[in-house]
Amino acid sequence: MKEQEEIRSQLRIREIRRIERIFVYHRWLYAVAVILVAVLYRPLPLLPVTAIVLCLVIANLVSWHLSPRLETVTRQTMFSLGMLLIDAMVSWGLMILFIRQPTAVIYAIFTLIVIEGAVRFSFIGSLVCGAFFIIGLSVAWLVRVSRFGLEFDFPAYVFWVGLITLISIMVGMAIREGRKQRAYVETLTMERTRLLERRRISNELHDTVLKSLQGLALEAHTLSKAAERKLPVAIEEKAHYFEEVCNSMSQEIRGVVSDIRDEEIFSASNIGSLMRLLIERWQTDSGIDVDSHIQSELPTLSHKLTHDLRRIAGEALANVQRHSQATKVIFSLAYQHDNLKLTIKDNGRGFDIEHEDLYNYVKAGKLGLISMKERVETEGGLLTIDSNNQGTMIAVSLPLEKRVFAESGLP
Repeated sequence: MKEQEEIRSQLRIREIRRIERIFVYHRWLYAVAVILVAVLYRPLPLLPVTAIVLCLVIANLVSWHLSPRLETVTRQTMFSLGMLLIDAMVSWGLMILFIRQPTAVIYAIFTLIVIEGAVRFSFIGSLVCGAFFIIGLSVAWLVRVSRFGLEFDFPAYVFWVGLITLISIMVGMAIREGRKQRAYVETLTMERTRLLERRRISNELHDTVLKSLQGLALEAHTLSKAAERKLPVAIEEKAHYFEEVCNSMSQEIRGVVSDIRDEEIFSASNIGSLMRLLIERWQTDSGIDVDSHIQSELPTLSHKLTHDLRRIAGEALANVQRHSQATKVIFSLAYQHDNLKLTIKDNGRGFDIEHEDLYNYVKAGKLGLISMKERVETEGGLLTIDSNNQGTMIAVSLPLEKRVFAESGLP
């Protein structure tokens, strides 16, 4: 979990740096444009124009030097906010020079600031920049009327307010949707990578470890047959033991390979089908009756969440078979109130359990319960275990609304 957060943090830092590099080039062009405007719209005061150009140059030098040295997302974000404010103030400085222009075409320059806000901070950034422009425009035009005696051009005012508002909304939404789609593609790519890696592990287990164990089992069987004629009984017993261990491990590895292949067969949208197959196989293997209640309509899940849920259910059922001496299991999977709820209840002998002492099981070499707990907590859910002499109930609750929307690219 920490490694994933660190990777996301580093990727975010790199993204912010790339964006800042784009605006460094933008400011150089901006400085040249200011000089051209000063030449074309003479006479403009030389001192303010020089100050604007110097501000852009200094901002670029600071950005070029400082941005690569900021190592946290928070610092990079604050630095980006500072650069956006500088660019916005420079734009307003340039527009103030044209405050007496009746048409005020120069206000169009603020569309660049709205776009910059959207690129840096998505929809919220574009809206804030748009609001900043509207407030500044209102103040500037009141100054035009009160100080310079110019007429308040209401149609032009409405035009600029409407134009910047429209640009703020459209650009912000476009940037937001683009980022959602990119995040969705990245999620699919990661899931595809996991599937390919599991397939590779499956093939490696089948082609190397499983065949080696089968070979050892065959050698042990041959040795035991030879021992019946020539060697002591102790060697014959050891040979039988090695043969049984190898066969048992082969069966377990076959089960793992089969599980991996099953996860490839079923898509992420078929968590219900995957659970039904798991229950069917487990019931056949254990001989324990299962009363299953799996909701027919379940939300689309990511491959990782599907995998984790299957592992949690598989571990819970395995514990029932190994330890509970149960004769019946009630298995429930449902989606209620934006939560996916998995419940597995048996009528076995139960056991003493304290949630805060789950890690004590690790010391005894029992990793099943803590593995379930960590999988659930990694997905942001809650694991509850209730056990007494009448049976054990394991309940998992996973909040899904934000997760499903985020991974599907929906707003």
